[in-house]
Amino acid sequence: MPPHTPTSPLLASLADIPETNLVPAKYLAGGSIGAQIAYGLESSMMIAVRQPDYHSRPHSHDAEQLNHVLDGELFVFVDDHGFLASKGDIFRIPRGAVHWSWVQGDRPCVLLETHTPPLIGDEGVLDGATALIAPHELRGDIVAVPSIWPEGVDQGAVERRVVPAPGAASVA
Repeated sequence: MPPHTPTSPLLASLADIPETNLVPAKYLAGGSIGAQIAYGLESSMMIAVRQPDYHSRPHSHDAEQLNHVLDGELFVFVDDHGFLASKGDIFRIPRGAVHWSWVQGDRPCVLLETHTPPLIGDEGVLDGATALIAPHELRGDIVAVPSIWPEGVDQGAVERRVVPAPGAASVA
């Protein structure tokens, strides 16, 4: 099949969207995350690949987030609880909720993430993101939401309640 050539400002090929480092290393306890991001006036969508040992710090954003696990698995923590999300699962992060995730094992986790309004307000994100905006639409109408990294969240306490010790079952 010949390569797809977008013919509209409202269409992009994922192959043409560059990967960006979504979370700076200073906000990670381990691993890395790359993402390909497309956005419109009211939402953003990304394919995010969290590498093995990816472990983010707690953060929030003024955007609702819906995720579909395309491959792998990760522990997801929302406020003071959490769960293991695996390939085929869909989960939601409420707008403003403090959350983080942790990929354990040796396989990456691939997520399809959507954010409303668009999660494109962090430094460097727009450098690689692709706008799907028609010429008559006003880019000034976009609310570009950034991530907020609060201090004082007892990340370890939440993780100990959710992540099973080797050979044990989760109590979450």
